Amino acid sequence: MKVIRFGIEGVINSFRIPFFRTYHKSFLAPPKTTIIGMLCNISLKSQKEFFQILNEDKILLSVVIKSIEGSCKDLWSYKTRDKKNRGKSVIRRDKFFIPTYTIYLKIEDENLYNDILNSLINPKNIPSLGLDDELIYIFDIEEINLIKNDSNRIDSVFIDIGIEYKAFVKDINQAIELPTSNLTPKKFKAFDSKGKFISREIIEECRQVEFINCEIEFQENVNSFKDTDLNNRLVFY
Repeated sequence: MKVIRFGIEGVINSFRIPFFRTYHKSFLAPPKTTIIGMLCNISLKSQKEFFQILNEDKILLSVVIKSIEGSCKDLWSYKTRDKKNRGKSVIRRDKFFIPTYTIYLKIEDENLYNDILNSLINPKNIPSLGLDDELIYIFDIEEINLIKNDSNRIDSVFIDIGIEYKAFVKDINQAIELPTSNLTPKKFKAFDSKGKFISREIIEECRQVEFINCEIEFQENVNSFKDTDLNNRLVFY
């Protein structure tokens, strides 16, 4: 199966879990909405095209967390209508230092495939992941062929669809993050029947399961693939 593979490395990045209000807890890996947003940004696609690509699953992707060098928290001050504290409040935000990911894109539409590939090689806008000022470096952009994975073990982030799984630590001497499931929006209603932009509404959610220095073994057969160059086993979502 032919896919696009590329690496992403940030300096300080955060991928806010949207259901936390006073504390901006972060995903370990950027969710699909964030990655599709980045791809639309560097290819100068409109907001309407973003929601079409997302809602119609025109791009399927897979993310392998390569490494995260460290983490910290910062404080974000914002104005409120409350008279206490002079109308100011503070939110804590998770931040990751030098997060690195390998990302795979499966795109059936040939025109969209070529557009995204060219935009990764020559971005039409400054690439960022998370907030606008959280810049990233895109590297090792390649077209590769994946083979069918001959086992039920994977190394990639996946969506929890109710299949039982076990986690195995790869290297006990390295930092470990056991699998964590977090709810994330998957699809939105953002336009009315006349194509007019409206306040977006979440119409579908999913649970993103992410981990570091582990491999996952599903207790049922799953449709997974293998990158023989990097020895990554992965699923698309």
